[in-house]
Amino acid sequence: MERFNTPLTKEAAKSLLALDLEDKVITSYEKLDEWYTAWGGQCYVSFSGGKDSTVLAYLAARYLSSFRTPPWPLNLVFVNTGLEYPEIQKFVNEYADWLRREFARVTVNLHRLRPKMNIRQVVEKYGYSIVSKEVANCVWLARKSGNGTRMARLRGELLDSDGNPSAYNCEKWGFLLDAPFLVSSECCRIMKKNTAHRYEGRENEKPIVATMADEGRQRFQKWMATGCNAFEGKRPMGKPMSFWTEKDVLRFIVERGIPYASVYGDIVASDGENDYGATLIDCKLHCTGCQRTGCMFCGFGAHLEKGENRFERIKHTHPKHYEFCIGGGAYDPVDGLWKPTEKGLGYARVLDYIGVRY
Repeated sequence: MERFNTPLTKEAAKSLLALDLEDKVITSYEKLDEWYTAWGGQCYVSFSGGKDSTVLAYLAARYLSSFRTPPWPLNLVFVNTGLEYPEIQKFVNEYADWLRREFARVTVNLHRLRPKMNIRQVVEKYGYSIVSKEVANCVWLARKSGNGTRMARLRGELLDSDGNPSAYNCEKWGFLLDAPFLVSSECCRIMKKNTAHRYEGRENEKPIVATMADEGRQRFQKWMATGCNAFEGKRPMGKPMSFWTEKDVLRFIVERGIPYASVYGDIVASDGENDYGATLIDCKLHCTGCQRTGCMFCGFGAHLEKGENRFERIKHTHPKHYEFCIGGGAYDPVDGLWKPTEKGLGYARVLDYIGVRY
């Protein structure tokens, strides 16, 4: 089978995003079939225990059970960074068992991996994950080089082809260039991506991930450039849910009765003022608990959260984790930068600096 990317036109992307849920499910099965077939079944599902990858694992299990005879195994890879919610840690094992019962024809293998560095070591060396991956990476590279495109973006000086200020400028966060602590997006690469890369090299398996194009500009652009299945490049990656939305994910979980991690609370329907039972799928569905379940101490997007944010929430739901995250920290006598200590990561100083409550 030929392995080439299939870039999308704007019209094609809009058509995929506009599909109703049942058609999206069918299209995802087609993308899974394309990916598994291309690699002879040597694939794995990146399973974080979050709601998106929970749906992806279900889709992959259903595909393997219904469309492959005999079915290839379902390999689930969970990178245990030590930063996941305890509820997620518990759910990962429970869900693998549920899939084994639900899809008895499929051999479900759960691989739990550990990174080489812990969070304190990563933050001490590379800095804090705040604002967004795009901004944090921009700050990191600008401070390393002292000039160039990233510095221009943070100063609002980058121009587009027409000579107008570029849409990629992020001068709002230019003050982070002078922050008394390091800022970067390296945490995800060091703790998750590198760990997954080592697994891929050892097992010769290609990843399938639950990233969705509507989660950010960079993901949308990558989807447009490669299509759902990115065969070309250094790291081929299947993304069969690229055209799904969070609403699709929640509705699919409710309609199929799929279990999900308890840290999300209940999935309920809302008319903007009141919550109702999740059966009212025409209303907007949302979770009554955590809205996201990545690493507990990740600061990406925290400044955008309305009402009680993630740090305020874990203060009363996971007080020991909160103390480790917010507490500790000290200025390094060698370089003068704020860094974690054995008592904690020292996020209080960082969140104060960017104006995020905790």
